[in-house]
Amino acid sequence: MKAILVPEFLTDPSTLTPTTTPAPKPKPDEYLIRVTHCSPQHADILHAQGKHQNTHPKKGHVHPPFILGYDFAGVVEQTPSGDNSGELSKGERVFGASIGAFAEYVAIKPHMLRRIPDGLSSETACAASGQAVSFAAAAYVANVRAGDVVLVSGASGGLGSACCSAVKALGARVIALVGDKGKAEAMRRDMDVDEALVMEGEEWVDRVREITDGRGVDVVLDNTGMVTEATRCVAYGGTIVILGFAARKGEMEEVKMNRLLLKSITLIGYRFGEDGRRYPAKLEEIWDRYLRLLTHGQLKPFIYGQYNGLGDVGRALKDLAERKVYGRIVVSLDTTDASAEKAKL
Repeated sequence: MKAILVPEFLTDPSTLTPTTTPAPKPKPDEYLIRVTHCSPQHADILHAQGKHQNTHPKKGHVHPPFILGYDFAGVVEQTPSGDNSGELSKGERVFGASIGAFAEYVAIKPHMLRRIPDGLSSETACAASGQAVSFAAAAYVANVRAGDVVLVSGASGGLGSACCSAVKALGARVIALVGDKGKAEAMRRDMDVDEALVMEGEEWVDRVREITDGRGVDVVLDNTGMVTEATRCVAYGGTIVILGFAARKGEMEEVKMNRLLLKSITLIGYRFGEDGRRYPAKLEEIWDRYLRLLTHGQLKPFIYGQYNGLGDVGRALKDLAERKVYGRIVVSLDTTDASAEKAKL
């Protein structure tokens, strides 16, 4: 099969091109999935460079050579055998997350797959695969309510844009914090945010205070690592949720605890995957609600650009590295399926 293979860690992942590798041979308890869509993200760049926590020489589980990629959608090609037959049938559309997604086939265990609901395109399911954390952070961790004002950092990225969409679906106002004026304009135009501010200098902090009449925001959803700045923007008794970020410039910030004390701020770190492993019933509730909202169009991922075939993965990674992207990239590996799927949503 064709795949994006990382033979060794490299500086520039955009140079990666498809190579021919052996197709995976599923174990008795695994499905074989034909991949129709995959979704590159910043974490893939870190994996390829050996800078992700998963690639740690001793504590990580991803080491070269390996096939890059994580989020995907596809079609069941082969079901588990014998007593492991599972609930999915050959030909059903599914989505999931597993290292090795930038390939024509993946072998994956049942708990890492979900059936794509009727009426939801595979492209949308692929884009939404890694964004359930954003919905859960807004709806279940921060408990965003109608009328709240929520500040989202890294708002133009995959997780950040999903946070904005979730906040709006919950009836709250969203202030999107982005890296440049072009993205701010795009967020206002394409994502229905109430305000879009550029994170530069001190002006944006003052602007948040102006927008909230000096009170501050009720919730900050932090995708980038800006808790110190968030403490200056959040209201008394407000909440800051940290989710899925790689620290800015690779450096973890240090926060003075008195900032939290003086404003009675609740600071919560949210690790979606581990939370789901510990509380599976809660995870199912989150996914059920999330997929219903997606299917009914109340949530809709913003898909950036057009990328076709594994040969476009390098270009996608380059666009991500250069911060051109807002929303989520989806690469279509099956152009025949893609044209039919577009009509679904």
